Amino acid sequence: AQLTTENWDFDGLNREYRQYVPSIYDGTEPVPLIISLHGLGDNIANFSQVGFHQVADTANVIVVTPQAILDGLTGSTAWNSGAGLAGFSLNPDVEDVAFINALIDTVSDHYNIDQTRIYATGFSMGGFMSNRLACELNNRIAAIASVAGTVGGTLTCTPGSAIPVCHFHGTADTQVGYGTAGGGVADNSFGSNVTDWISFWNNNNGCDAAATLEGQFPNIAGDDRSVEYAEYATCSSSNRVVHYKVNNAEHDWLFTPNNDIFYTVEIWKFFLGLSPDNLVPTGIAEVQISTVGVYPNPATNELRIENLDTKI
Repeated sequence: AQLTTENWDFDGLNREYRQYVPSIYDGTEPVPLIISLHGLGDNIANFSQVGFHQVADTANVIVVTPQAILDGLTGSTAWNSGAGLAGFSLNPDVEDVAFINALIDTVSDHYNIDQTRIYATGFSMGGFMSNRLACELNNRIAAIASVAGTVGGTLTCTPGSAIPVCHFHGTADTQVGYGTAGGGVADNSFGSNVTDWISFWNNNNGCDAAATLEGQFPNIAGDDRSVEYAEYATCSSSNRVVHYKVNNAEHDWLFTPNNDIFYTVEIWKFFLGLSPDNLVPTGIAEVQISTVGVYPNPATNELRIENLDTKI
């Protein structure tokens, strides 16, 4: 696999991004592109660790993680996402939507990208930015999945067409509140509460207000959290609205096995068009292993992984 850091000048600013091309990519067929957007004050090196590289390795996907620009007032990296308070937002003069549009062009110039399978996802302010892309760039973005970031309060969102959307949010999030009316401990000061987010995208996508699919993940991790999911019915042109409500979760990106849900896996399932209760078939049985042997080291063409717990 190839992980590189790229940059070029766009709109008078040096824009940087990390690009991950899996070793199985050979250019013979178009592949999906995932745009992965970090949160306020974060960076591409840190956010590249949420697991989309592992998705890329098995699903033949290219992943780009762009870097937001430092905001002059706060000194933090921030997207012009529409997240704001009392009409004030960060980096309002940075053309981030146009930058991401140009980034798609740039990656597509060098790799065989399936233009019908370009996805955006992000955490916190990156989640707000994903929603802005759904509002303003849905002629190119096929679907978005946001974590702890809804539609920004300073953004006038007029998508003009339906788009599949998915959202993950913890009810104990005090930084970007879930919304007290929905069972959260705080309201969202920077944009829509989750119930308003659901209502907005249901209306936009022509979905029923009632969920057609509801359920809960097995509560086995012992993390004092429980995961509920809902998918809404009769959306126009199969443009889905899906929500994961994580009771007692705070402002986090959740992973297994410490939690009952791995957001990255569920996001990829959503992009594949699978409902929350569908399993992705791998043909591999999951086994808990405490002692593993990996050899040879270094490896060339073959790498052997052995379960030493059951070695005879």
